[in-house]
Amino acid sequence: MKKSMQLPVIYVLTMLLFVVGIFWSGTANSGNVYQDINKNLKTLGRVYAEIATRYVDDVDSDKFLKAGLDGMLSTLDPYTQYIEQDEKHDLDVLTNGNYQGVGLILNYRNKVVTVADPPITGTPSARAGIRAGDKILKVDGVATSEYGFDDTAKHIRGPAGSEVTLTIQREGVEELLDFTLIREQITLEDVRYSGMLDGGIGYIQLTKFSKNAGPEIQAAIEKMGKKNLNGLILDLRGNPGGMLKAAVEVSDLFLPKGKEIVSTKGRTHDSVEAYSAENPPLYGDKPLVILVNGGSASASEIVAGAVQDNDRGIIVGDTTFGKGLVQTVVPLSSTEAIKITTAKYYTPSGRCIQKKNYSIWSDSMQVFAKADFETSTGRSVSSGGGIIPDVIAQYPETTPLVQDLRRKSLFFNFAVHYVNNLDTLTRDFKVTDAIIDQFMNYLDEKGYVYTHPVENDLKLLKEEVLKKGYESQIILDIDKLQKSMGSIKEDLFLRSREDMRKILQMEIASKYFGVGLETEEALSFDPVVKKAVELIQDKEHYAHILVSDK
Repeated sequence: MKKSMQLPVIYVLTMLLFVVGIFWSGTANSGNVYQDINKNLKTLGRVYAEIATRYVDDVDSDKFLKAGLDGMLSTLDPYTQYIEQDEKHDLDVLTNGNYQGVGLILNYRNKVVTVADPPITGTPSARAGIRAGDKILKVDGVATSEYGFDDTAKHIRGPAGSEVTLTIQREGVEELLDFTLIREQITLEDVRYSGMLDGGIGYIQLTKFSKNAGPEIQAAIEKMGKKNLNGLILDLRGNPGGMLKAAVEVSDLFLPKGKEIVSTKGRTHDSVEAYSAENPPLYGDKPLVILVNGGSASASEIVAGAVQDNDRGIIVGDTTFGKGLVQTVVPLSSTEAIKITTAKYYTPSGRCIQKKNYSIWSDSMQVFAKADFETSTGRSVSSGGGIIPDVIAQYPETTPLVQDLRRKSLFFNFAVHYVNNLDTLTRDFKVTDAIIDQFMNYLDEKGYVYTHPVENDLKLLKEEVLKKGYESQIILDIDKLQKSMGSIKEDLFLRSREDMRKILQMEIASKYFGVGLETEEALSFDPVVKKAVELIQDKEHYAHILVSDK
């Protein structure tokens, strides 16, 4: 047994020394870092060897090694990861190809499968409301702790049209959330939709930043006819980001040649870089509005920050996610790699995009170096992580009932059922009250029962009162409240009808005509897009926003 465990010990030490060598070669002021690492590696190797050879039961060397790696990496940021072959394959698929699934980007932190970034825009996960940071505890009722990361990812993927239920733990939410999703063919084109809105205003929805982002946006602008455009809206809402190079190429399409786009700063010399526009802009002198929200991350924030700091356009929406960490993938073998956070992103004005400071690096790396920065014309812009829009415009939240229906994919399922029973449908169809009533009947047929959060609270309160043996009057009062929930839920269904109408309009359009018409329907309801159009059409107001307030 002792002999058989020597290779894993040598392997882990070699792997760590390899990574150490990379940092050692590029670190400017390392001091005694190398001696400290060398000493700690000896301790690590000794502990590994002693456990492996002396522990009362046989030790699985691979599991033991991975547990050690997970433990070390868990003290860092969520994006520094040890990547094995299956995870590398998943990363390649999400970056370059197509697959059948639900549109999630996952990682493995402290042995819990976690949603690493906001779901890809337009996918089942995004529509259902899954968020970055959600922990996936079960897939179709089976604990992910039993599967591990690789098998969990495989079980979440599956044939388009099939169903998968994810049980999720969300920070700040006491109860577990069940999301029933219908898998789809996820086509990973960066530009999900482009087209013309009223008034000669172009609209482009970019869902991610792969190597195709720049060329696809360029093609979309040329197809719309840049000479005919009176303005352009670039929608980065829900875009989780991607490649740094792609963000630079997209920014290059809008910024004057020579303007700074983004810089990176880390501890090593090779992590300090600055990127500027290298070409004359394709679309460089007409009104531009960038739409962002809390799901806009990483590369989306680079583009928004570059446009804002160079006063090239107006940022509209809600404060972005705040992911400004640069990862470098270091190969360890033909099947393994380590993805290491090596730097942070900074906008042209010097703002750090990263919202949460995971590190204890020197003062130059602190997120909150100063409170206010200035754009190229002297406008004040705030730091603190993420990009704060010039104009705040938020999509109104739907009711808890509508959120529950979305989580359970009931809008999607009804739309499939409705379309399958149609002879024909015109492109100008509208969801009528009769169709909403059909939907309500469908919910009854499926046995859907909505449980209001207050009902759960009242149930728990009653159990506690009975347990403590309090007076019967309290029980009677709780019973009255429980009975009154019926009318409260009836009112909730009435208040949700317009949201139901809009969602059914989009879902039925998607199932019958495809994603293009679905997006057009969504845009017709979208108050944030409406605000962007108003800003472009009001030339005086648009210009005023981009003028210094000093």
